[in-house]
Amino acid sequence: MGIYLLSLSHKTTPLEVRSLFAYSEETKEQVLEGLLASGWIDEAVVLSTCNRMEIYCHAPDGGKEPAMQALKAMEQEAVKAAKAEAEEDMGRYFRRYHGRQAVHHLFQVATGLDSMVIGEDQILGQVKQAYDFSHERGYCKSYLNTLFRDAVTGAKKVKTDTGLSKTPVSTAGLAIRAAEERLGGLGGKKLMILGATGRIGSIVLKNVQQIPELEIYVTTRSRTSLEKLGHGLRYQAVPYEERYSWLDGMDVVVSATASPHYTLTAHGLRQHLKTDKERVFLDLAVPQDIEKLSVPGFWYYNIEDMAELARQNNERKLAEVPLAGRIIEEYENQYYKWLLYRDSQNLMEEWKSIILRDISEKGAEAAVSRLLYQFREAGTVEEVEHFLAMLDKVKEEERKAARQRPSSPKKKQPSEAKAYFPLFFDLKYRKVLVAGAGKIAARRAEALAEFGAEIQVVAPSGIGQMERLAAQGMVHWEKRCFVPEDVSGCNMVIAATDDARVNREIVRCCRERQILVNHAGDKSQCDFYFPGVAREGNLVVGVTASGKDHKLASEVTGRLQSWLKQLVQG
Repeated sequence: MGIYLLSLSHKTTPLEVRSLFAYSEETKEQVLEGLLASGWIDEAVVLSTCNRMEIYCHAPDGGKEPAMQALKAMEQEAVKAAKAEAEEDMGRYFRRYHGRQAVHHLFQVATGLDSMVIGEDQILGQVKQAYDFSHERGYCKSYLNTLFRDAVTGAKKVKTDTGLSKTPVSTAGLAIRAAEERLGGLGGKKLMILGATGRIGSIVLKNVQQIPELEIYVTTRSRTSLEKLGHGLRYQAVPYEERYSWLDGMDVVVSATASPHYTLTAHGLRQHLKTDKERVFLDLAVPQDIEKLSVPGFWYYNIEDMAELARQNNERKLAEVPLAGRIIEEYENQYYKWLLYRDSQNLMEEWKSIILRDISEKGAEAAVSRLLYQFREAGTVEEVEHFLAMLDKVKEEERKAARQRPSSPKKKQPSEAKAYFPLFFDLKYRKVLVAGAGKIAARRAEALAEFGAEIQVVAPSGIGQMERLAAQGMVHWEKRCFVPEDVSGCNMVIAATDDARVNREIVRCCRERQILVNHAGDKSQCDFYFPGVAREGNLVVGVTASGKDHKLASEVTGRLQSWLKQLVQG
């Protein structure tokens, strides 16, 4: 399986290192471009959040060397984009995954099971945004498209069917909870948000709307940025350039911008914080927005400080984890099955061609029987047991689907079993078209010719039996492909080519002209069946099982032939 992952997260990496890998959109695109240019990777997605930086890639399977080269290219591009080439032993922070481990990790991440706060809501949106970013720019195709689609769908299922997301568990929610605990509640307090139009800042703004008597201030650089916040939210806008002059009156300051520099420096804080009171500063940005100040009453929390609150929250969520795990396992298996079929596409196409050829030559029932026999003979006892168990599952699913389908009014049937009425035709000088020159086509052409029909055969090539019939003058064979005009003037047509599409086209042409047609590979498309024929002189008996049991019809025909011979001779 050619899925690779390079991961750097809150579990293994300190905040100051993670800050280096907080990529901008421009940097993410440079990473993606560099990965595909390496020659080892053909699809890639970069996920960059405050708690993790992860690169997911697909590379064609080709043994140990290509796998090592793909992971090496991923690490080189990641470090280069972070401008961390000079940092010592940066590779010790990375976790490297391949195949099922990489797939499983993405499902864990998308569901929130790998987050600092188990089940947090933000990560699913971030995973989807990372995928959309790559997909829109052409950096991911079928392998990662399907992987991320299944991961997002599975995560949504977890959120609706478990209690992981039933209570606020985002980092933003925990930060507000920390401020409430430190200040004894936020009612009657003043709170200012820097970066309210960003992903985390907007969540903070929405979360604090329900706190009564809390005065909310939002910094803004323009009227346009305010419009991004939407309507119906209570807050007072403060020009970003004036943020320091408003600081002294604040009790809580939240900063969650994407700025590469401090939004609040230690120097600026010292100059503008005059009133002696306790304040909480919540720095939810990576890299950090607020330069920490060591003065009495200055309570500072960053992303790392959320860990203890997250641990307490996670304890309450642990009971939901097993159910979530079972749900994502189902979606993981769905992806693995897709991947198996995707990587075996050539084999599947070969098998489809073989089956369609057998249907054309032997009929659908015989082709299916042969396929089942081949599976039985090729497999071990355990493999055959698994195969039969799988058939039983499919049968049960079909039964369920049939029960769920709306029932249509039943038509009155003349009898329980459908049977075909026998008629005997004078075929002498009747024009019959046989499209195809394989075993079935030759057998049916010979049978009709023996009863006086004029047989026209169209097929580019065929078997020796058809060559013999043509040499004996029993059929007229034009060695070319079928064209719709061939059915004109015919009394009946046999569609027996090795191409199912052509056979369907022949049936359509005949139906349009009301010509009787027999489709050698699909009994549902037949206006008539070829009977087993027992004949002695002018005494002719035709036998059919209505297309349901060729073996029985053949056995009965053989016995009748023996009986007729004894009767005529006796």
